[in-house]
Amino acid sequence: MALLATCLMLLNTTMTSLPDQFEEARVALMSSLQERNESAICDAIEALGAQDQQNSAELMLRYGLPHESLLVHEESLRLLRTFVSEGAREAVRTVVRKSKDVSRRIDALRVVRAWPQSRSRPELLYCLEDRSWIVVAHAVRGLHDHRAKEVVGALIDRMPAAKGRLLEDISDALTQLTSQSHGHDAADWRLWWRDSRSDWEPPEVKPSSDEVEEKSLGTAVRQGLYGEIVSERVVFLLDISGSMLAETSVGGSRIEVARTELCRALESGLSPKSRFSVVAFSEGVLRFSTKLVKARGSSLKKAIQFVQQLRAGGETNSYGALEAAFADREVDTIYLLSDGSPTVGDETSQTLILDAVRKWNRYRATRIHCFGLFAGEAPRQDEGQARDFLRRLARSNHGRYTEIR
Repeated sequence: MALLATCLMLLNTTMTSLPDQFEEARVALMSSLQERNESAICDAIEALGAQDQQNSAELMLRYGLPHESLLVHEESLRLLRTFVSEGAREAVRTVVRKSKDVSRRIDALRVVRAWPQSRSRPELLYCLEDRSWIVVAHAVRGLHDHRAKEVVGALIDRMPAAKGRLLEDISDALTQLTSQSHGHDAADWRLWWRDSRSDWEPPEVKPSSDEVEEKSLGTAVRQGLYGEIVSERVVFLLDISGSMLAETSVGGSRIEVARTELCRALESGLSPKSRFSVVAFSEGVLRFSTKLVKARGSSLKKAIQFVQQLRAGGETNSYGALEAAFADREVDTIYLLSDGSPTVGDETSQTLILDAVRKWNRYRATRIHCFGLFAGEAPRQDEGQARDFLRRLARSNHGRYTEIR
């Protein structure tokens, strides 16, 4: 009897202590938020994270994930991804499906993507029909490694209504899932799926790559350096620092090649429905326009003249160029061509620039495709630093990195 009484007492103590611990963490969180004390907020979030329950998840979803501090956001995300209780997961699902706030739905999807696929897939598929294209883009990214027939079929079904950047995202996901290459043509994908669905099996998983495509300058110029541009809201960032004066083997300097290829992309690479801008950068930043303009008529002519008149010289203000690109919230795709790492500007640390971009891009789905133009030789240039920066920038923003020599 004494043993039974002791067990009952311990059980009662445990059951009453959990609410007390939650309330202590809740009060600490509210207090630290009011004081704007980042360190104390993280401590309170950690205390909540020790209690895998619905109330803790709801507080972290409401106050932790959307916090302006990346540190608080990422700590909340890390802890929420460890929650496995049905109450906590139901809190996340409720935000995914019912919140009217796009940023909250995106945050909840970030948590969902860490769940086992059997649990995350229904939520990701549900979000393919979300009213915000940005939420759909995040859902598509989450489905990249769900190698299942229902995913392939759902993406193909979603394709006809997609356009611009979202069409590119879906096409990329389908190519990764199936190893097929039907581009951005929904009809071709549907025809292939109609003939293949019944006996389709996921292809063998390829070893993860660094997503680096290497091209000779001659090949890049023949094919068109920028390739097919699907986005209809794009900004081109062009490095015009002094190292771009390096001579290349195909004739002309890097800056001459870069100007020619960008004019080519403007003339024939954009849809008449597209809107675009150009930002050139060396020590300062030169904008063709502060807002996206229509890709036709006088705007295209003026943009080409702007590019043709650019001259190289000075150092490399990568931060300023990226800041200018993100200033327009309509931009969904950035093409950055450079041959150097950041050397001047408000920020030159690669890590801090990447952190700033992550903050700017937190509730957007902007892709950054980077081109490292290293053809020829530029004196005193650290290609390794430049390559590392451009590759990391592209990879952390769901873009492609292409190296040209």
